[in-house]
Amino acid sequence: MKRSSILFTITAIMLFSIPFLVGRSFRVAQLPNGNQIDCAMCHVSQFGGGPKNAFGQEVEANFLTAPGSAGQVVWNAQLAALDSDGDGFTNGEELQDPDGTWTAGSPAPGDPTLVTNPGDPDDKPNPTSVHNLHSPLYFELHNNYPNPFNPSTNISFSLTEGANVRVDIYNSIGALVSSLANEYYNPGNHSLKWNATDNSGRKLESGVYYYRVSVDGYAETKQMVLLK
Repeated sequence: MKRSSILFTITAIMLFSIPFLVGRSFRVAQLPNGNQIDCAMCHVSQFGGGPKNAFGQEVEANFLTAPGSAGQVVWNAQLAALDSDGDGFTNGEELQDPDGTWTAGSPAPGDPTLVTNPGDPDDKPNPTSVHNLHSPLYFELHNNYPNPFNPSTNISFSLTEGANVRVDIYNSIGALVSSLANEYYNPGNHSLKWNATDNSGRKLESGVYYYRVSVDGYAETKQMVLLK
């Protein structure tokens, strides 16, 4: 290959790479703990460019200050409360900012070592590691009763204001096994019975399980034990 051809090829590669490098430099910094995942947070490819994953599509469609490459990411409570990749955890929980209060230029929120990718359904936190010290004043999660239990237990919570509530059950390795509720609840005391079955109605084995209740982007998790 001639020297001129080699130089042309190198120049073309560098020019082609510039948009991705620029995009990476300013978009990553506009998301909490963005440097932990880099371009893979929004793109299918970890190197950026090309097709966007579920989170990237959400951001592009609804959370940019302007369409196209010039738009800045708008990180807020609304984006934080969404579960873009459908893995049972909100974007804010995965990025260690459940309430969406972090702002660009501020110190990284939460524990960076617990960050997971909000655009990858296979990358999700252990439910016991997701918490928020600033819980809503109108929400209280109670201990399940009985505990240990067999064959069923009651999961209860109290609300002084109406809110959308999601109740999920996870096994000891953090896999979702049952979804008990995802709907609006009026103020008051509420209780749900779990009969130790998964979403397909199959009986589960003895062991440690976790019930996780999410209210307006806040999640609280408690442990329970099934004994047979």
